[in-house]
Amino acid sequence: MRGLFPIALLLLAACGDRESGTDGSESDFAARVGAGNTAPVTSSAVETAAAIPSKAEKGPPPAGANVFAPEKLGDIGGVNLGPRAGGCTFVSNGTELLIAAAPADRALPGKGVVRIGGKLIELDTPPGGIAAIKGGTSFRGEGFTVAVRPTGPGKGTMTITNGAGQSKAVAGDYVCA
Repeated sequence: MRGLFPIALLLLAACGDRESGTDGSESDFAARVGAGNTAPVTSSAVETAAAIPSKAEKGPPPAGANVFAPEKLGDIGGVNLGPRAGGCTFVSNGTELLIAAAPADRALPGKGVVRIGGKLIELDTPPGGIAAIKGGTSFRGEGFTVAVRPTGPGKGTMTITNGAGQSKAVAGDYVCA
């Protein structure tokens, strides 16, 4: 029986995301979105996350930017999503377009980040905690909203609505951890 344990561990380690060729780890995700230096997240890092300034900014997209054309997140190493019990990423055609997280407490809101016009923009969610993020929610930015709805296991739709009420929906992968 003892001999089977190491074999089981090797098999589990080999079970990455076979379709995309990734292992699904935090460092793998950071490498795919362009964050160069990632350190493991510790409980003390999560507890102090709210005190660290974020690389993402609240505010409108840059003048002339097309809100219906979110860009690859890129380097998110300095993004502060606050205290969190988990998070989700929306990916369309292999490009990470949104990252979101929230605490476990359903009375608290979450945060999301998109890149529009080259600027990382912080988005707010209504209260609902990580359960709302995983179940699909709306993210509010200045002059636009982003709604994400799961459509099946690991799949979802992201709909961007501008201040004039015009919308554009994109299908993709909605993966939560």
